[in-house]
Amino acid sequence: MSRPPRPPEPIVDNKTHHSIEVSWEPYFAKLQARMTDADGRLRVELHSSRFEDSWELAYKGYDVRCVLSSLEDNVEYSIRYRFGNDHGLGEFSNPLPVRTLKKPLSGEDIHRALRRKNADDLLRVLESREASVDAPDDRGFSPLSVAAMDAELELCNLLLEHRADVNWTGENGKTCLMQVSYKGKPEVVQWLLDNGASVLMRDRKGMSALHYAADGEQLDTLRILLAAKADPHARDNLGCTALIRCAMLKNNGNSAVTVILLGAGARVDDTDSSGQTALFHCAINRHEKMASVLLDNGADPLATNSQGVSPLKVAEAQDRKNMRNLFQDCLAKRKAEAAAVGGDSGGGGKVDAGKSGGGRSGAAARSIGKK
Repeated sequence: MSRPPRPPEPIVDNKTHHSIEVSWEPYFAKLQARMTDADGRLRVELHSSRFEDSWELAYKGYDVRCVLSSLEDNVEYSIRYRFGNDHGLGEFSNPLPVRTLKKPLSGEDIHRALRRKNADDLLRVLESREASVDAPDDRGFSPLSVAAMDAELELCNLLLEHRADVNWTGENGKTCLMQVSYKGKPEVVQWLLDNGASVLMRDRKGMSALHYAADGEQLDTLRILLAAKADPHARDNLGCTALIRCAMLKNNGNSAVTVILLGAGARVDDTDSSGQTALFHCAINRHEKMASVLLDNGADPLATNSQGVSPLKVAEAQDRKNMRNLFQDCLAKRKAEAAAVGGDSGGGGKVDAGKSGGGRSGAAARSIGKK
């Protein structure tokens, strides 16, 4: 046998929008059967071209197939190949024109339509059914989260009509409701709840939508979530309720948030995993207005954490005069009230001034809830 003869056109086994898989196995087997030891090993060269007379080597070796990758979508390529042996290279096959597939629509197209706030483009992508309606963007936000945070309810409705998951979570476990609750979009929060969003779900940190609304100081959103049976006693992974988080964040301490949570039944002296109350965190972060509301609802300045430290000791140790005076005035007032109650009842027993206000917490919270 001399040089290999011209082969037939290659066989297209598969193609996508970015690749073409071709083979020549049947002819390769026939040709190899005719070869002798003197012919040497059969090899192949495959060339591809996007433009006329611009051939490039795409494969050289001994295999019976190859994949041309990193191609452009919806573009016609020409493919030819030839065999070689120890006698030299044979002629090329006739060129085979192959067009890559059109690139399917993807989550990127959904998010592009959302960025442009273009309902027509969004509908076109959704109706193609090529893209996942819940595909996250590079920040990890689902399309519904993006539309909801922009308060684009028309786009939200389109996504929901095409089966967007209202309780979809990304790697961090956050739902759309959590994200919107922090941003404070009351009308969107209500829309989400009306369409099945859960107020009870938690993210990877154990935080609920109520925690996020408290973090964002979103008063109307807090009211909506609580009306939807959000749990004011729910704790995150650090044991913090929404009330405790309100106190522990240095840029928060919102007294109006405090009033709403207490009115919904939040327990004033609940502790986190370190045994620290909301009042303790107020002492650390100088949230005097919030501390005043907590004290009015029976918070205990003498309640100690797991290290035996109380809010009063924090205020004294850090020389926070206003906070210290607030605590001391409260304790003095409670002591006087306890003494007056003891005198009226004829009892002579001592009352712990730090605990005497605890019994008023529930009543005070209920009175707040009626306002």
